[in-house]
Amino acid sequence: MKKITKFAVLTTLAAAILTVSCGVFVQPDDAYLKNYTKAHQFMVQNLPQKAIPYFRKTLKQRNNFAPAYHELAVCYQQIGLDDSAIVYYTGAIVYNPANVDAYQSIGNIYYMQGNYDDALIWYDRAADIDNLYPRTYQNMATIWLARGNLRMAKKYFGMAVTVDATYPRGYYGLGLVAWKEGDTAEAEAKFLDAVRVGSMPEAIFMLGQLYYEQKKYDRSREWFEKYLEKEPTGQWADKARDTIFLIKQQK
Repeated sequence: MKKITKFAVLTTLAAAILTVSCGVFVQPDDAYLKNYTKAHQFMVQNLPQKAIPYFRKTLKQRNNFAPAYHELAVCYQQIGLDDSAIVYYTGAIVYNPANVDAYQSIGNIYYMQGNYDDALIWYDRAADIDNLYPRTYQNMATIWLARGNLRMAKKYFGMAVTVDATYPRGYYGLGLVAWKEGDTAEAEAKFLDAVRVGSMPEAIFMLGQLYYEQKKYDRSREWFEKYLEKEPTGQWADKARDTIFLIKQQK
């Protein structure tokens, strides 16, 4: 029931925008493309506030142009107007129901707000649209992992790599679940898979951490150094350097 209500509200909001955008079409059929092109150029230049008026003009000239809804939503999201972003992502869905990225993006907004229940609703809808889209399962798994539900996290990380065997974040997630379960052999195997298919820096770092905790210091140092080669100013660069220093001290 909640799903229907939420979607109905958002569709109503989108419909309101569409109504406002409608008018007498006096422009040539391709006039909307000039505004859309200008808006897109500003967007590529990372100038969302300049792009927004031109996207809105585009929709006044052609109110069923799905790409403009999507890109306008992205602009609103970039400047922190999440409610407006949701409305226009919904508009993109109205005119292109197969736009799985729009479902994902709405889910991401709710995820960043800490509204995991609504995020899961939209990720679930994305999976209904395209059940071979690994990022959907990745996002759902991440929520379950944050909630401490390792069984559900493992299920969805597993689904991510089932639909795409080259998706490194799925293997990395499975490695994190195994780590939390205390299965270091499985964690090692999955982190190595993440490196094998995607050279994933986070997995490289975790291998260094795993070997350090197992007192396999030479292997630990090797992986921390690999991490620093990839991300010398990365999120865990200082920790990698500190651990390498400790390993040298221990020798």
